[in-house]
Amino acid sequence: MAAGQTGTLHRVASGLCAFAAFAAPGCSGPELTERELIVASCHGGRLRDCGEVGTWYQSGNGVPVNTGKAQGYFEQGCSAGDARSCGHLGNMYRMGIGGRIDLPRALILLQGACVAGDLRSCTLAAILLEDGTAGVKDMAKAAKYYQAACNDGDHRACANLGTIFSEGVVVQQDDRYAVKLFNAACEAGWGPACSSEGRMHELGRGGLEQSPTQAVTLYNKACDMGAGSGCLLMAHACERGMGIQSDTTRAAAYFVRSCERGHAVGCHYAAQVYEQGRGVLASRERALELYGRACDLGSGISCAAAGGYYEQGHASPPTRAEYFWERGCGCDHGLSCIKLAEMLKRGPTPDLERARRALQRACGLGEKWGCAESVTPREPTK
Repeated sequence: MAAGQTGTLHRVASGLCAFAAFAAPGCSGPELTERELIVASCHGGRLRDCGEVGTWYQSGNGVPVNTGKAQGYFEQGCSAGDARSCGHLGNMYRMGIGGRIDLPRALILLQGACVAGDLRSCTLAAILLEDGTAGVKDMAKAAKYYQAACNDGDHRACANLGTIFSEGVVVQQDDRYAVKLFNAACEAGWGPACSSEGRMHELGRGGLEQSPTQAVTLYNKACDMGAGSGCLLMAHACERGMGIQSDTTRAAAYFVRSCERGHAVGCHYAAQVYEQGRGVLASRERALELYGRACDLGSGISCAAAGGYYEQGHASPPTRAEYFWERGCGCDHGLSCIKLAEMLKRGPTPDLERARRALQRACGLGEKWGCAESVTPREPTK
């Protein structure tokens, strides 16, 4: 037997002994199952098989869920050039699974996996490139990645690509192609695409006849599929009586459903509904809860509204306002930055340096008052 073959068999045998959870004690006994062979192959040096083992630990497929072990196996697989392992690892960094969120690292891994042929990773890389949260914004590359993933049957990628074509971002605007993409993704079960297709019917774009009734049908379909955007659009339709009878109670219910499906804007509108008593019994407590949820989902204006409740004494303690204004400022809401700075300057223990940074951020967000005040924050008047 050749020396190379002997070495390979030795590594596989070592791998069998190293993974007692899948191999029989003492590495002897009945014929190994397919799963045991994959584990042995990974531990024996064929690192590309490690990615498969990683998915078992990530999903709890036949073994207890263990994100730490999953990450370790994905790292081994990725180091050997397995695109799927790199994609899984990138998504763990994107979501903060098993550790902290690291979007720049996630983008590097997902782009590498995409280029290497893991088209699921193309969609995730495109999302990061489109919103710029990983520190790089590249709409042209995002469109390219979406197209590759869409061609492979990723319905979310098709829907997102449709939005790019409907808006004419880095590509020539093509409403007809956008409608085609939205329709295909909607029919395949991707709810947000139904919302987008409904908007095209509402506006009469892409060669479609303007039809509020068809739009409402698609909005409701999207909502039933779990898309918060569909519930939000249904709520607006009910409020306006567009393609459906005007009904504020039903509108309120749709706003709440939108919020429950994780849509920040839906939570904000639901809070306003309870604040104003439109179609529901007015409730400041419920409004504050919904503003808080919207804030947690990234709505800066909702953070400011929640902070206002504490500032005005509608909730306690008043110092809780600082938390919401800081969150709002972090969500690029300039007024929240100004309110935060005012509280920091006038509090029992003034923090002028933090106040100055908050005002600088407000200035950068277009709040001119913040520009004037951020130069030298004044000491609070006695």
